[in-house]
Amino acid sequence: MRLLAILGVSLLCGSAAADPTPAYQIFEDSALGMTLPPRKILGTDKGLDAVVTDCIMHAPAASGSALYWLEIGKAGNVTVAKVRGTGSSALDSCIAGGLKKASVTEKLPAAIVVVGRVDVLDRNKNLGTFNPSPKVSDVAVLLDAKSGPWQLGTKRLAYTENRAADISQALDAQSGAINACAAKRDKTLAAVDLIAWHDGKAIVRGTGDSAYDTCLARALELIKLPNASSAIWMELSLRKAAEPLAPRTDKASMSKEQGLKDALTTAVRSRKAALLDCTDGKPKAKLAKLTVVLAGGKANVKSVATGDAAADACVKTKFVDVTIKAAEAADKLEYDVELE
Repeated sequence: MRLLAILGVSLLCGSAAADPTPAYQIFEDSALGMTLPPRKILGTDKGLDAVVTDCIMHAPAASGSALYWLEIGKAGNVTVAKVRGTGSSALDSCIAGGLKKASVTEKLPAAIVVVGRVDVLDRNKNLGTFNPSPKVSDVAVLLDAKSGPWQLGTKRLAYTENRAADISQALDAQSGAINACAAKRDKTLAAVDLIAWHDGKAIVRGTGDSAYDTCLARALELIKLPNASSAIWMELSLRKAAEPLAPRTDKASMSKEQGLKDALTTAVRSRKAALLDCTDGKPKAKLAKLTVVLAGGKANVKSVATGDAAADACVKTKFVDVTIKAAEAADKLEYDVELE
């Protein structure tokens, strides 16, 4: 996976002079069905640029930047385009219409899905800057398989700027519904990578099993979004469920202590987005690690040093009495967790 920006061009109305700031910029963040090359694959020459620029410059000013989802046929035609995040459903739809006019610069091996972000010019401030880009998290989290044959995990996810909730935690809360879908997938099938979109209605692609995809999409729809302008796309991995950690073993990597450390690491990293919100607006605050303490089956922050006292206090309030399912009441552990 790689990050590639395509700059759109906006023109001053009634003038031949080009505006030094484009109306938008597109990031191709990920794809399912091919490895994105180091050059852009979404060409602007067949109408994408003109339409998207016109949408942004002649509609009410956007309040945010957006995520997008494109389904592209083998012949290079965009068959489905989803955009969400500008704060205006009309503007989202208009930009989606522009993205459907993308020309694909690569020969495709098959139908693919491309996801990414559209940074939109901030016309409210009129400073030639873009609205904040949606956030992208590379934190991988495995969901509890609950003795099922398949285990779903996140590899990467992106969410609109106003998505402050912990998405990984929300996924874990719906693990029952997600794991119920495992019964719809044959145990003999191969492990696969998936990609999903959720803007109130979810789409899942990648398994080749429509029953499983539909079931998983319905489970993802149980995740409540903050408001009608919110969206998420997720890179997912579906693998055979790992064997549970043995309580007694001579292998250090399979010891109970290592299992608890892994559980604490997952608990912290799955909440990374929410914890990093504590550093927003505090340029000197940096959150790289924190010390957590486990007791009574619950984990809490013992110490954190961001360089900002208010940010430290915020982190402690966002990680309180987190239940560690692998822990017993008598288990005690203090552990430094790196966020990366």
